[in-house]
Amino acid sequence: MPKLKIRFHSIRIAILGLFIVLQFFLIFVKKHDALDLDISPNTVPTPKIHSHNQIGQTFIAKRNNFARIDIMLGTHGQMNTGPVTFRLWELGSPRKQKVNLTFKASEVKNNRYHSLRFKPIRDSQDKTYYFLLTAPNATTENSISAWMNGRNIYREGEYWFQNQKSEGDLVFRVYSKRPISAELGRIVRNYEGIFGSKTFLIFAVVLFELAQILMLWWLLGFINRIWTDS
Repeated sequence: MPKLKIRFHSIRIAILGLFIVLQFFLIFVKKHDALDLDISPNTVPTPKIHSHNQIGQTFIAKRNNFARIDIMLGTHGQMNTGPVTFRLWELGSPRKQKVNLTFKASEVKNNRYHSLRFKPIRDSQDKTYYFLLTAPNATTENSISAWMNGRNIYREGEYWFQNQKSEGDLVFRVYSKRPISAELGRIVRNYEGIFGSKTFLIFAVVLFELAQILMLWWLLGFINRIWTDS
């Protein structure tokens, strides 16, 4: 019986150690999609995207590892078919194409954000980008639109229609890949409340993690007692 207790104690420590390593990985190492830019609300749909009706938008990336754009799209309440192409350029001299993706119009949900994910662009912070949606094979009867705001609500970017700057801005979101730990500052800025202090927020997170560790340690001990008593 003593050997059995020693063996379970070692297993208990190993499980706890694995849990701590996993938590560290999820908080400080693993990168998640983190919101950097949110241009909204929507007020009007763009013209339908077909033939020469291509729409685009310029913007400035806020962080490195830019890896996702969500664009609010509309189907006009009908089932559309055919390919839609999304292309992204980094503006500068020369202009560099970074992304070229194609998705099906049938995948678009009416008045919802459509997510476009791609390999993270490492050195994207403070750089200007331009994305473009085209559907040369679509028709006026079989095509989607994007949602936009009819006013210029985003001062750092411009809406383009048929290769010309136009009034308004598209409704879209920009994300970068970052660990949860890197999000503490943004959480404090956007949701002050009782977390008005970054130090207090860090303290709360550490306290929560310690509570989980203690709970797991107690649970493993409880399982051990039930097993040895049976």
